Amino acid sequence: MVSQKKNPLLYTELSSWWLLFTPTEEYQEEAAFYTKLFVEKSASPPRTLLELGSGGGNNASFMKNNFQMTLVDRSEDMIQVSQNQNPKCEHIIGDMRTVRLNRLFDGVFIHDAVAYMKSEQDLYDAMRTAYVHCRVGGIALFAPDFVRETFQPSTSHGGIDGAGRGIRYLEFAI
Repeated sequence: MVSQKKNPLLYTELSSWWLLFTPTEEYQEEAAFYTKLFVEKSASPPRTLLELGSGGGNNASFMKNNFQMTLVDRSEDMIQVSQNQNPKCEHIIGDMRTVRLNRLFDGVFIHDAVAYMKSEQDLYDAMRTAYVHCRVGGIALFAPDFVRETFQPSTSHGGIDGAGRGIRYLEFAI
């Protein structure tokens, strides 16, 4: 089992707040864009997709209509959030740097969780995981929130109210 001690509180004991913090609806347009990339750039129609660092499964909520999805996250609590949203998807607890499923997929997707890679070695290991799971001719898509070449300092905010409770956040990207 993956240690929960290294996961942020939002991904463990506060995971029940996840969908208030980052509502699934906010991922619809983005997930459509990623789906389009997988479909248009694949040599043959992609059927299977592995998402590493899938979190609460917000992207999968939309992408599962186009692919048979396997979702991997190191947080058992976030896997539970995703299972509630995506009960027909396969869920596996594992670290994107080290998980080995011994099978190939038409596509491998790492969304913003790639930002948790703290060193070049961590990033290399995550990329290696994508490589060993991507069939020849398949596509690996990495979609970080920020990259050095285009980064602009900013602030943002969000959150919503839900059944008797709500959450708000203020984010500084500096």
